[in-house]
Amino acid sequence: MDKLNAMNLYCHIVESGQLSIAADNLNLSKGAVSKQLAKLEAHLGGRLLNRTTRRLTPTEAGIAFYERAKQILESVKEAECVVTGLTTEPHGTLKINAPMSFGGHYLGELLAKYQQKYPKMKIDLTLHDRQVDFVEEGYDLALRIATLKDSTLIVRKLATCHIVICASPDYLQKNGRPKTPSDLKNHQCLLYAYSDSVKNWRFENKEGEKQQVLLKGSLYANNGNLICDALINGMGIARLPTFIVGDAIRKGTAEVILDDWRPPALDISLLYPSNRHLSAKVRAFVDLAVEHFRPLAGEVNQWDRDLFTQILT
Repeated sequence: MDKLNAMNLYCHIVESGQLSIAADNLNLSKGAVSKQLAKLEAHLGGRLLNRTTRRLTPTEAGIAFYERAKQILESVKEAECVVTGLTTEPHGTLKINAPMSFGGHYLGELLAKYQQKYPKMKIDLTLHDRQVDFVEEGYDLALRIATLKDSTLIVRKLATCHIVICASPDYLQKNGRPKTPSDLKNHQCLLYAYSDSVKNWRFENKEGEKQQVLLKGSLYANNGNLICDALINGMGIARLPTFIVGDAIRKGTAEVILDDWRPPALDISLLYPSNRHLSAKVRAFVDLAVEHFRPLAGEVNQWDRDLFTQILT
C-alpha cells in the first residue's frame, strides 16, 4: 500500500464529506476511491468513517488519523520545498471563521493587508457566532471572543474585549436605573443567544466580590449589532462588548449602568489546529494578525481609548 497516497485520499474524503467529491478532486472513479478506503481501513484494523446516506463523518479514530495524516502530508510538502528550493510563500485558500459583529467591524483592514502581502492567496471568510468543527468544516483558523476551555487547539490572544451593561436613556427614565446586579431581575434584558451564560450574568466589583444573576429576557438574538439596536430603541438592558456599543455611548443613545459592578472581560483570540508543522498560509496570517492588533494587546483597546477614562476605570 502506498501510505502517503492513502493518507492523501483519506484527507480528501474527510474534507469533502463525500466519496464522489473526493473522487472528482483526485481524478479517480468513485469505485476506486471506495476500494482504496476499504483497503486503508483493513490495513489499520478499524473503521475510520461513519457512513450515512448524505455524508461521511470521521469516527474518533478517524479524527485522530486525519489530524496526524495532515501533519505528515504537510511535512512531506515542506521537505519537498527544501529539497527542490521552491518558495514557501503562502498560496491557495485560507478558510477563516469569525464572529459576525467583530468580523464586520475589524477584520477588513487585516484581510486587505494579508492579501496585499500575499497576492497568491484567496480568503474564504465565514461570519457567524457558533462554534465550528475544524475537521468537519475545513477551517484553517477561527477568531473567538470568549473565555476558552481547554482544547487541542492553539490559542493566540490578540486583544482584550471589555463588556458593559447598558440601556437607553428613554428606558431608564421609564423603568428606573438598577443600582445592583440583583435589581436586573425586575427589568427586561436583551440576551445574546450564543453566550455560554445566556441568562446567567456574572459580575465582579473592584474589591473582587462576585455575583451571578439569573435574568428574564424580552429578546433573544444571535447578533450583537441587533441587540444594540434594540437597546437604543428602548427594548431593555443589554450586556455588550464596547466595540459594539461604544459608538452609542459616545452619542448618548446608550448609557452604562452598574458602574461598580462589571462583567468579566474576555479574550479576543485566534484558534488553529495544533499541527507540529504549521502551513505557511496559516503561520503568515497569525503573524500578521498579532502585529496588526499589537496596539490593542494591552487593557486599552483601540475602540476603548476614549471610553476608558469615562466608563472603564
